[in-house]
Amino acid sequence: MNSVDLLALFPNNRAKAYGTLGAEIAAVTPPVQLGLLAAYARGQGLSVALLDADAEGLLPEAVASRVKELGPGLVAVGTDQVNSGDVTKMQAAGETVRAIHQLVPGIPVLLDGVVPSAYPERILREEEADFVCRGESYAPVTALAKWLRANGRGKRPVAGEIPGIWSRSGDEVVDGGRAPMFADVDQLPDAAWDLMPPSRYRAHHWHCFDRLNDRSPYGAIYTNHGCPYNCSYCSVNVVAGRSNLRLRSADRVIGELETLVKLGVRNVRLLDNVFTANMERVEEICDRIIAKGWDLNFWAYAHVSSIRSLDMLKKLRKAGVRWLAYGFESANERVRGSVNKKTSEDVTDRVIGWTRDADISIVGNFIFGLPEDDLASMQESFDMAKRYQFEWANFYCAMAYPGTRLYDELVAQGVQMPKEWSAYGHYSRNSRPLSTKHVDWKDVVRFRDAAFKEYYENPAYQAMVARRFGPEAATFVRRILEHPIQRDFT
Repeated sequence: MNSVDLLALFPNNRAKAYGTLGAEIAAVTPPVQLGLLAAYARGQGLSVALLDADAEGLLPEAVASRVKELGPGLVAVGTDQVNSGDVTKMQAAGETVRAIHQLVPGIPVLLDGVVPSAYPERILREEEADFVCRGESYAPVTALAKWLRANGRGKRPVAGEIPGIWSRSGDEVVDGGRAPMFADVDQLPDAAWDLMPPSRYRAHHWHCFDRLNDRSPYGAIYTNHGCPYNCSYCSVNVVAGRSNLRLRSADRVIGELETLVKLGVRNVRLLDNVFTANMERVEEICDRIIAKGWDLNFWAYAHVSSIRSLDMLKKLRKAGVRWLAYGFESANERVRGSVNKKTSEDVTDRVIGWTRDADISIVGNFIFGLPEDDLASMQESFDMAKRYQFEWANFYCAMAYPGTRLYDELVAQGVQMPKEWSAYGHYSRNSRPLSTKHVDWKDVVRFRDAAFKEYYENPAYQAMVARRFGPEAATFVRRILEHPIQRDFT
């Protein structure tokens, strides 16, 4: 007898993804996708457990031992679907699958996430999983766990029997097609917070610059699912198979926030790829939060073109949205256009001004090494970051993430992609971004690392942070600088 029908498992790649930053500086974010899967499966009558190896710091062998103790009917290893960078979870996922098979070979393992959804046959052959889910996993993985309970762990559904479920038996791969999107996301339950205690998680340091000793407990929720945009370098719509936007009702959002508040949570990440995509619904949510009188600290992604007025930003701030992360990517119009990012400089400048007038801090996201980048255009982007002096800035190197249009285009051109999943990590030792038409990938990494160091070492930046958030925040920035990123090349 299985002790649980389904074990939702989040693998641990913290050390490889973040290096020494992972221990106390990087955030520990709840795996909400797996929390949703667990809640949905439980609502369908299954017994469910959730193991967050990332939060618990468990390596694959220790995870396999826990799996043996639980004896689940099915293990669903999820690499998450929130950010393009989640491809870096694939290395830990593959290692975890192999460790489970070695210790308890009779327990079937499924892989779920961006890369498995993009290349199900390849992942089944390369990563030794028994199953892959292509498409949103809530219904198909639940159906598979029920099917295995009824038919036995060693059996496999026939092709198409459970839409979205691909399987492997020896060298044979059974095509399961793509699971349909969950059309009415209000029919999804809230995430299973009893299986993901918020006290286990830790907010981003910048999110709590004014409360660095209060980064836990930490929660994260969706107010919408999907993304209406179609940037060629981004993989957030790979699982769904197309651009989309599905809204949760204000009632559901407020209900889940109330659960988190009762669990003592003040710091909340809004997981939406673009929180501000539908401003009428955002305004309703803000009005409801304001009426509750909660003292919350939100951060969210926003698209510059979706911000319509200063008054709306002021309402966001009153509701507790203290940080907005804008994807500027590049300051160069030619470079932005090459990846279907077409926001004008005038709009960008206006929205930055409004955001500051509303007393909302800005995370500026920049990508160095996009296909049309040269050293001059990368410097242009860095100069923009310095000119605006954002409260936090993320400097990334361009990656062609598996499943994106950019990846497929480059593979068709014969460009060699990284052979190790960890090479897609921005902070990993073996990070291997793209070369551009003009700049070698090593020079892109060198530019990025030098930009990070220069930006945060700048006394004017540190003074601004101390004024805005207190001297402890500036001290924390200096602590981060004590952990330089290690690279495998010189």
